[in-house]
Amino acid sequence: MKTVRVAVFLAIRSVLRGNYGIASLTTLMMLVIYVSLLFLPSLIQGAVDRVNGLLISTVTSDIVITPASKSTSIGDVSRYLGKIRETAGVADATAVFHIGNQISYGSNSGTWSIDAIDPSSYRAVFATPSNIFEGHYLSANDTSQVFLGIAIAGAGQIRVRGYRASLKAVYANRQVELTFNNGQTSQFNVKGIFNNQFPLSDNNAFITMHEAEALVPAITDHATTIFVRTKPGARVGQVVDNLKPLQDGVQFQTSADLGSVVADQVATFTLISDILKVVSLMTAAITIFIITYVDLVNKRRQIGIQRAIGIKSAPIVMSYVLKAWGFAAVGIGTGFLLFRYVATPFVRGHPFHFPNGPVTLVTTGQEVIQDVVILVVVASIAALIPALRSVHLRILDAIWGN
Repeated sequence: MKTVRVAVFLAIRSVLRGNYGIASLTTLMMLVIYVSLLFLPSLIQGAVDRVNGLLISTVTSDIVITPASKSTSIGDVSRYLGKIRETAGVADATAVFHIGNQISYGSNSGTWSIDAIDPSSYRAVFATPSNIFEGHYLSANDTSQVFLGIAIAGAGQIRVRGYRASLKAVYANRQVELTFNNGQTSQFNVKGIFNNQFPLSDNNAFITMHEAEALVPAITDHATTIFVRTKPGARVGQVVDNLKPLQDGVQFQTSADLGSVVADQVATFTLISDILKVVSLMTAAITIFIITYVDLVNKRRQIGIQRAIGIKSAPIVMSYVLKAWGFAAVGIGTGFLLFRYVATPFVRGHPFHFPNGPVTLVTTGQEVIQDVVILVVVASIAALIPALRSVHLRILDAIWGN
């Protein structure tokens, strides 16, 4: 305790009698470094959350049910959906039948998924019907109407990803030709175009189940996929366990199982974050090291006198570590307040526009604490190394400045 008291006394006296400009700049540097440590991971976490959210809300829902073994569809869908919706933890469910794979407009054509849906239940599970770019969403009894993704229609949006592979000039109320799995072709009016700002879901086309059953009667009361949205707070694994006894011949996958399609994108974001975090920490270490080293060179004689009058090396070294802690504490505290109450609200109002849409800052408590601990440890080591070297000099050499 005596060593600690002496170290605290020396640290306080050093700060009070030191150069306030250097102290202010050191604190500012710690502030900037801490904000940078928080900012990029928060931005990347926001991008990751955006991707995962779009995956669930426009592609996979929470649970995907598909036929097992060699079966190509699920039968008796009306009864099965009724059971699913009554299951604990289920908010809603919708059935989809993959009915075609080719769309043509004039001389342009391409292969895209054409799915038959029930417009009402599909809206209850997915956000796609709300992301209207042009025109309108489907109604239950629509005939010869198709709802296209922006990556299929193009709609003259040359900046949209995948525009070159799209039909380029398809707008609402234009006529396109759909080719179904049985080889049948038919002209459909484009009732609306949607834009999820997500490539995995913007290349789909939808017609009503009512129209599909009229064109291909064999698919009546069948589905190739059933999507299930769970209630907030429900455990997806538990809901899957509740659904399994309802029907044989089906298999279950969760959004986490199907998330591998965006895993590479998420891994890239994380790698960039880790690289820049290491660079920031190296900057912090070098800054503290240089400031401490310069301070020790200028105070070498003072340290020699302190040792000559009986002050041991331990409190002298500790005083410089405590100074580093002080700079880090003030910089981190101020940086956190600026990040939490200035940067985060500002970005929320003016989000970054990534290819997958607007992205805001998402910070976790674990990230905040982890960055604090790492930055304090780095500052401590950076201050400790030059301080230990300074007290290893002979007392007379230190006093005479040798």
